[in-house]
Amino acid sequence: MDPTGFVTTGSVYTTEGIPTSTSVTDVLLPVLYFIIGFLGIFGNGVVIIVFLANRKVFRSITNLLILNQAIMDFVVAIIFLLDRFGPSLYKLTTNETLSEMLCRIWDSEYLLWAFYIASTQNLVMVSLERYFATCHPVKHRNYFTIRGAKIGIAGIWLFGLVYQSYWIFVFFFEFSSQSCFPLWTNRTLQACMGVFVFLMEYLIPLIVMTFSYVNIILMLKKRGQGKSGSVFQRAKRNVTITLCLVFVSYVICWTPTEFGYILYNCGRPYDFEGTFHYVATVLVLCNMCTAPFIYTFKYEQFQNYLKRMFFGRCLGVNRIDVNTVSAVAEPQDQTLNRSSDTGKQAATTA
Repeated sequence: MDPTGFVTTGSVYTTEGIPTSTSVTDVLLPVLYFIIGFLGIFGNGVVIIVFLANRKVFRSITNLLILNQAIMDFVVAIIFLLDRFGPSLYKLTTNETLSEMLCRIWDSEYLLWAFYIASTQNLVMVSLERYFATCHPVKHRNYFTIRGAKIGIAGIWLFGLVYQSYWIFVFFFEFSSQSCFPLWTNRTLQACMGVFVFLMEYLIPLIVMTFSYVNIILMLKKRGQGKSGSVFQRAKRNVTITLCLVFVSYVICWTPTEFGYILYNCGRPYDFEGTFHYVATVLVLCNMCTAPFIYTFKYEQFQNYLKRMFFGRCLGVNRIDVNTVSAVAEPQDQTLNRSSDTGKQAATTA
Protein backbone atom coordinates (compact mmCIF):
# COMPACT_ATOMS: atom_id res chain seq x y z
CA MET A 1 0.00 0.00 0.00
CA ASP A 2 1.25 3.48 -0.74
CA PRO A 3 -0.04 7.00 -0.29
CA THR A 4 -1.39 7.62 -3.76
CA GLY A 5 -3.83 10.04 -2.26
CA PHE A 6 -5.72 7.02 -0.98
CA VAL A 7 -4.70 6.59 2.62
CA THR A 8 -3.19 10.00 3.11
CA THR A 9 -3.02 11.68 6.48
CA GLY A 10 -2.78 15.24 5.21
CA SER A 11 -4.75 16.62 2.31
CA VAL A 12 -7.11 14.41 0.38
CA TYR A 13 -6.96 14.20 -3.38
CA THR A 14 -9.36 13.92 -6.25
CA THR A 15 -8.92 11.21 -8.87
CA GLU A 16 -7.06 13.81 -10.95
CA GLY A 17 -4.55 14.31 -8.15
CA ILE A 18 -5.57 17.90 -7.34
CA PRO A 19 -5.75 18.75 -3.61
CA THR A 20 -9.17 19.46 -2.15
CA SER A 21 -10.21 20.66 1.29
CA THR A 22 -10.85 18.28 4.15
CA SER A 23 -14.23 17.67 5.72
CA VAL A 24 -15.78 18.46 9.11
CA THR A 25 -13.64 15.74 10.65
CA ASP A 26 -10.79 18.29 10.79
CA VAL A 27 -11.17 18.51 14.55
CA LEU A 28 -11.68 14.86 15.41
CA LEU A 29 -9.07 13.32 13.12
CA PRO A 30 -6.09 15.35 14.36
CA VAL A 31 -6.91 14.26 17.91
CA LEU A 32 -7.07 10.61 16.86
CA TYR A 33 -3.89 10.97 14.83
CA PHE A 34 -2.03 12.49 17.77
CA ILE A 35 -3.22 9.79 20.18
CA ILE A 36 -2.26 7.00 17.78
CA GLY A 37 1.14 8.57 17.05
CA PHE A 38 1.83 9.10 20.75
CA LEU A 39 0.88 5.51 21.57
CA GLY A 40 3.12 4.32 18.75
CA ILE A 41 6.10 6.21 20.13
CA PHE A 42 5.42 5.38 23.77
CA GLY A 43 4.46 1.72 23.34
CA ASN A 44 7.23 0.79 20.94
CA GLY A 45 9.67 2.88 22.95
CA VAL A 46 8.91 0.76 26.03
CA VAL A 47 9.41 -2.43 24.02
CA ILE A 48 12.77 -1.17 22.74
CA ILE A 49 13.91 -0.19 26.25
CA VAL A 50 12.95 -3.56 27.75
CA PHE A 51 14.63 -5.53 24.97
CA LEU A 52 17.84 -3.49 24.91
CA ALA A 53 18.13 -3.39 28.71
CA ASN A 54 17.92 -7.19 28.76
CA ARG A 55 19.92 -8.01 25.63
CA LYS A 56 21.39 -11.20 27.09
CA VAL A 57 17.90 -12.57 27.66
CA PHE A 58 16.22 -11.33 24.47
CA ARG A 59 19.03 -12.46 22.18
CA SER A 60 17.25 -15.12 20.15
CA ILE A 61 16.47 -14.65 16.46
CA THR A 62 12.76 -14.25 17.16
CA ASN A 63 13.34 -11.55 19.77
CA LEU A 64 15.77 -9.78 17.44
CA LEU A 65 13.04 -9.62 14.79
CA ILE A 66 10.49 -8.45 17.37
CA LEU A 67 12.91 -5.69 18.42
CA ASN A 68 13.33 -4.69 14.77
CA GLN A 69 9.55 -4.53 14.42
CA ALA A 70 9.32 -2.22 17.41
CA ILE A 71 12.08 0.03 16.04
CA MET A 72 10.34 0.24 12.66
CA ASP A 73 6.98 1.10 14.19
CA PHE A 74 8.71 3.63 16.50
CA VAL A 75 10.29 5.36 13.49
CA VAL A 76 6.99 5.26 11.58
CA ALA A 77 5.19 6.90 14.52
CA ILE A 78 7.76 9.72 14.69
CA ILE A 79 7.67 10.35 10.94
CA PHE A 80 3.88 10.25 11.00
CA LEU A 81 3.57 12.91 13.72
CA LEU A 82 6.19 15.14 12.07
CA ASP A 83 4.49 14.77 8.72
CA ARG A 84 0.97 15.26 10.05
CA PHE A 85 1.57 18.15 12.45
CA GLY A 86 4.76 19.67 11.05
CA PRO A 87 4.94 22.23 8.26
CA SER A 88 5.17 21.33 4.59
CA LEU A 89 8.93 21.36 4.10
CA TYR A 90 8.77 22.29 0.44
CA LYS A 91 7.23 25.61 1.46
CA LEU A 92 10.14 26.50 3.73
CA THR A 93 12.56 27.22 0.90
CA THR A 94 12.51 29.47 -2.13
CA ASN A 95 14.83 27.20 -4.10
CA GLU A 96 12.75 25.42 -6.74
CA THR A 97 15.01 22.35 -6.97
CA LEU A 98 15.13 21.88 -3.21
CA SER A 99 11.38 22.43 -2.90
CA GLU A 100 10.71 19.74 -5.51
CA MET A 101 13.07 17.32 -3.77
CA LEU A 102 11.38 17.88 -0.39
CA CYS A 103 7.96 17.52 -2.02
CA ARG A 104 8.85 14.17 -3.59
CA ILE A 105 10.76 12.69 -0.64
CA TRP A 106 9.13 14.12 2.49
CA ASP A 107 5.76 15.69 1.78
CA SER A 108 4.81 12.80 -0.50
CA GLU A 109 5.04 10.54 2.60
CA TYR A 110 7.57 8.38 0.75
CA LEU A 111 9.59 7.64 3.91
CA LEU A 112 6.49 6.91 5.96
CA TRP A 113 5.21 4.28 3.55
CA ALA A 114 8.66 2.87 2.79
CA PHE A 115 9.01 1.93 6.46
CA TYR A 116 5.41 0.71 6.60
CA ILE A 117 6.27 -1.70 3.78
CA ALA A 118 9.47 -2.74 5.53
CA SER A 119 7.42 -3.42 8.66
CA THR A 120 5.18 -5.79 6.69
CA GLN A 121 8.20 -7.63 5.31
CA ASN A 122 9.57 -7.99 8.83
CA LEU A 123 6.30 -9.66 9.87
CA VAL A 124 6.75 -12.08 6.97
CA MET A 125 10.28 -12.88 8.12
CA VAL A 126 9.05 -13.44 11.68
CA SER A 127 6.39 -15.89 10.47
CA LEU A 128 8.90 -17.84 8.36
CA GLU A 129 11.41 -18.00 11.20
CA ARG A 130 8.75 -19.33 13.55
CA TYR A 131 7.58 -21.80 10.90
CA PHE A 132 11.02 -23.35 10.48
CA ALA A 133 11.71 -23.24 14.23
CA THR A 134 8.50 -25.14 14.96
CA CYS A 135 8.01 -27.39 11.94
CA HIS A 136 11.60 -27.90 10.76
CA PRO A 137 13.83 -27.45 13.84
CA VAL A 138 16.89 -29.12 12.27
CA LYS A 139 16.85 -26.80 9.25
CA HIS A 140 16.25 -23.87 11.58
CA ARG A 141 19.25 -24.79 13.69
CA ASN A 142 21.46 -25.21 10.61
CA TYR A 143 20.42 -22.22 8.53
CA PHE A 144 19.03 -19.56 10.88
CA THR A 145 21.73 -17.58 12.67
CA ILE A 146 21.93 -14.25 14.46
CA ARG A 147 24.31 -12.96 11.80
CA GLY A 148 21.92 -14.05 9.06
CA ALA A 149 19.01 -12.39 10.87
CA LYS A 150 20.92 -9.10 11.08
CA ILE A 151 21.68 -9.24 7.36
CA GLY A 152 18.00 -9.99 6.68
CA ILE A 153 16.94 -7.04 8.84
CA ALA A 154 19.26 -4.68 6.95
CA GLY A 155 17.83 -6.04 3.70
CA ILE A 156 14.28 -5.36 4.89
CA TRP A 157 15.03 -1.69 5.61
CA LEU A 158 16.73 -1.33 2.23
CA PHE A 159 13.90 -3.13 0.43
CA GLY A 160 11.30 -0.71 1.77
CA LEU A 161 13.29 2.33 0.62
CA VAL A 162 14.05 0.92 -2.83
CA TYR A 163 10.63 -0.58 -3.49
CA GLN A 164 8.72 2.56 -2.56
CA SER A 165 11.08 4.82 -4.56
CA TYR A 166 8.72 4.69 -7.56
CA TRP A 167 6.40 6.93 -5.57
CA ILE A 168 8.93 9.74 -5.84
CA PHE A 169 8.28 9.83 -9.59
CA VAL A 170 4.49 9.80 -9.19
CA PHE A 171 4.52 12.98 -7.10
CA PHE A 172 4.75 16.37 -8.80
CA PHE A 173 5.59 19.87 -7.65
CA GLU A 174 4.37 23.14 -9.13
CA PHE A 175 6.52 26.03 -7.98
CA SER A 176 4.16 28.73 -9.27
CA SER A 177 1.22 27.52 -7.17
CA GLN A 178 3.35 25.90 -4.44
CA SER A 179 1.44 22.66 -4.92
CA CYS A 180 2.71 19.17 -4.15
CA PHE A 181 0.45 16.36 -5.35
CA PRO A 182 0.36 12.81 -6.82
CA LEU A 183 -0.63 12.39 -10.44
CA TRP A 184 -0.87 9.26 -12.54
CA THR A 185 -0.40 10.37 -16.15
CA ASN A 186 -1.52 6.98 -17.48
CA ARG A 187 -4.65 5.22 -16.22
CA THR A 188 -3.53 1.82 -17.48
CA LEU A 189 -0.23 2.17 -15.64
CA GLN A 190 -2.09 3.19 -12.49
CA ALA A 191 -4.32 0.11 -12.69
CA CYS A 192 -1.34 -2.19 -13.27
CA MET A 193 0.55 -0.65 -10.34
CA GLY A 194 -2.54 -0.96 -8.19
CA VAL A 195 -2.69 -4.71 -8.84
CA PHE A 196 1.08 -5.07 -8.39
CA VAL A 197 1.02 -3.20 -5.09
CA PHE A 198 -1.93 -5.26 -3.85
CA LEU A 199 -0.06 -8.49 -4.61
CA MET A 200 3.33 -7.42 -3.25
CA GLU A 201 2.23 -5.56 -0.15
CA TYR A 202 -0.82 -7.50 0.93
CA LEU A 203 -1.86 -10.72 -0.82
CA ILE A 204 1.53 -12.46 -1.07
CA PRO A 205 2.60 -11.54 2.50
CA LEU A 206 -0.86 -12.61 3.70
CA ILE A 207 -0.54 -16.01 1.97
CA VAL A 208 2.97 -16.59 3.36
CA MET A 209 2.03 -15.61 6.92
CA THR A 210 -1.21 -17.60 6.83
CA PHE A 211 0.63 -20.69 5.56
CA SER A 212 3.26 -20.32 8.28
CA TYR A 213 0.93 -19.83 11.23
CA VAL A 214 -1.58 -22.47 10.15
CA ASN A 215 1.21 -25.05 9.96
CA ILE A 216 2.66 -23.84 13.25
CA ILE A 217 -0.68 -24.15 15.03
CA LEU A 218 -1.24 -27.64 13.58
CA MET A 219 2.22 -28.74 14.67
CA LEU A 220 1.80 -27.34 18.18
CA LYS A 221 -1.59 -29.01 18.45
CA LYS A 222 -0.06 -32.30 17.35
CA ARG A 223 2.72 -32.04 19.88
CA GLY A 224 0.25 -31.01 22.53
CA GLN A 225 -1.32 -34.45 22.31
CA GLY A 226 1.90 -35.98 23.54
CA LYS A 227 4.14 -35.31 26.51
CA SER A 228 5.12 -31.78 25.68
CA GLY A 229 4.20 -29.89 28.79
CA SER A 230 7.74 -28.69 29.55
CA VAL A 231 8.47 -25.06 30.31
CA PHE A 232 10.13 -24.69 26.91
CA GLN A 233 7.17 -26.09 24.99
CA ARG A 234 4.81 -23.87 26.96
CA ALA A 235 6.99 -20.82 26.34
CA LYS A 236 7.27 -21.71 22.67
CA ARG A 237 3.49 -21.87 22.35
CA ASN A 238 3.23 -18.55 24.16
CA VAL A 239 5.57 -16.64 21.84
CA THR A 240 3.97 -18.25 18.79
CA ILE A 241 0.45 -17.33 19.89
CA THR A 242 1.67 -13.80 20.62
CA LEU A 243 3.04 -13.44 17.10
CA CYS A 244 -0.15 -14.96 15.67
CA LEU A 245 -2.09 -12.17 17.36
CA VAL A 246 0.27 -9.59 15.84
CA PHE A 247 -0.46 -11.17 12.46
CA VAL A 248 -4.22 -11.04 13.08
CA SER A 249 -3.97 -7.35 14.01
CA TYR A 250 -2.10 -6.73 10.75
CA VAL A 251 -4.88 -8.41 8.74
CA ILE A 252 -7.59 -6.43 10.52
CA CYS A 253 -5.77 -3.11 10.11
CA TRP A 254 -4.74 -3.47 6.48
CA THR A 255 -7.52 -5.43 4.75
CA PRO A 256 -10.11 -2.63 4.32
CA THR A 257 -7.70 -0.10 2.85
CA GLU A 258 -5.99 -2.63 0.58
CA PHE A 259 -9.23 -3.69 -1.08
CA GLY A 260 -10.44 -0.12 -1.34
CA TYR A 261 -7.09 0.89 -2.82
CA ILE A 262 -7.06 -1.69 -5.60
CA LEU A 263 -10.66 -0.87 -6.55
CA TYR A 264 -9.81 2.83 -6.66
CA ASN A 265 -6.79 2.28 -8.91
CA CYS A 266 -8.85 0.06 -11.20
CA GLY A 267 -11.26 2.91 -11.84
CA ARG A 268 -13.95 2.45 -9.20
CA PRO A 269 -15.21 5.70 -7.59
CA TYR A 270 -13.96 6.33 -4.10
CA ASP A 271 -15.13 8.89 -1.54
CA PHE A 272 -12.08 10.44 0.16
CA GLU A 273 -14.35 12.18 2.64
CA GLY A 274 -16.52 9.16 3.39
CA THR A 275 -16.71 7.15 6.61
CA PHE A 276 -15.03 4.11 5.06
CA HIS A 277 -11.96 6.13 4.07
CA TYR A 278 -11.49 7.59 7.54
CA VAL A 279 -12.05 4.26 9.30
CA ALA A 280 -9.60 2.54 6.94
CA THR A 281 -7.04 5.28 7.51
CA VAL A 282 -7.29 5.06 11.30
CA LEU A 283 -7.01 1.26 11.19
CA VAL A 284 -3.80 1.42 9.14
CA LEU A 285 -2.32 3.90 11.58
CA CYS A 286 -3.35 1.74 14.55
CA ASN A 287 -1.17 -1.05 13.20
CA MET A 288 1.93 0.79 14.39
CA CYS A 289 0.85 0.78 18.03
CA THR A 290 -1.03 -2.50 18.57
CA ALA A 291 1.97 -4.86 18.91
CA PRO A 292 3.25 -3.40 22.23
CA PHE A 293 -0.13 -3.98 23.84
CA ILE A 294 -0.20 -7.56 22.54
CA TYR A 295 3.26 -8.17 24.03
CA THR A 296 2.18 -6.63 27.33
CA PHE A 297 -0.93 -8.78 27.70
CA LYS A 298 0.26 -12.00 26.05
CA TYR A 299 4.04 -12.38 25.77
CA GLU A 300 5.01 -13.82 29.14
CA GLN A 301 8.75 -13.19 28.90
CA PHE A 302 8.19 -9.55 27.99
CA GLN A 303 5.61 -9.22 30.77
CA ASN A 304 8.06 -10.49 33.37
CA TYR A 305 10.89 -8.16 32.40
CA LEU A 306 8.53 -5.22 32.00
CA LYS A 307 7.33 -5.78 35.57
CA ARG A 308 10.86 -6.19 36.79
CA MET A 309 12.09 -2.94 35.19
CA PHE A 310 9.19 -0.63 35.95
CA PHE A 311 7.24 -2.23 38.79
CA GLY A 312 9.77 -4.54 40.44
CA ARG A 313 9.85 -2.90 43.86
CA CYS A 314 6.09 -2.38 44.03
CA LEU A 315 5.23 -5.95 43.00
CA GLY A 316 8.13 -7.65 44.74
CA VAL A 317 9.51 -9.12 41.49
CA ASN A 318 13.11 -10.18 41.86
CA ARG A 319 15.80 -11.45 39.49
CA ILE A 320 15.34 -15.11 40.41
CA ASP A 321 11.57 -15.03 39.90
CA VAL A 322 11.89 -13.48 36.47
CA ASN A 323 14.63 -15.79 35.20
CA THR A 324 12.76 -18.82 36.45
CA VAL A 325 9.39 -17.97 34.96
CA SER A 326 10.46 -16.39 31.68
CA ALA A 327 12.54 -19.09 30.04
CA VAL A 328 11.57 -18.63 26.41
CA ALA A 329 11.03 -21.15 23.66
CA GLU A 330 13.66 -19.95 21.19
CA PRO A 331 16.66 -21.58 22.90
CA GLN A 332 14.93 -24.89 22.32
CA ASP A 333 15.07 -24.23 18.59
CA GLN A 334 18.84 -24.06 18.75
CA THR A 335 19.55 -26.64 21.44
CA LEU A 336 16.67 -29.10 21.16
CA ASN A 337 18.80 -32.02 20.06
CA ARG A 338 21.91 -31.21 22.06
CA SER A 339 21.83 -33.63 24.95
CA SER A 340 24.75 -31.91 26.66
CA ASP A 341 22.77 -28.75 27.35
CA THR A 342 21.85 -28.22 30.96
CA GLY A 343 18.74 -26.57 32.27
CA LYS A 344 20.76 -23.57 33.34
CA GLN A 345 22.27 -23.13 29.87
CA ALA A 346 18.87 -23.37 28.24
CA ALA A 347 17.33 -20.87 30.62
CA THR A 348 20.01 -18.24 29.99
CA THR A 349 20.05 -18.40 26.20
CA ALA A 350 16.47 -17.29 25.68
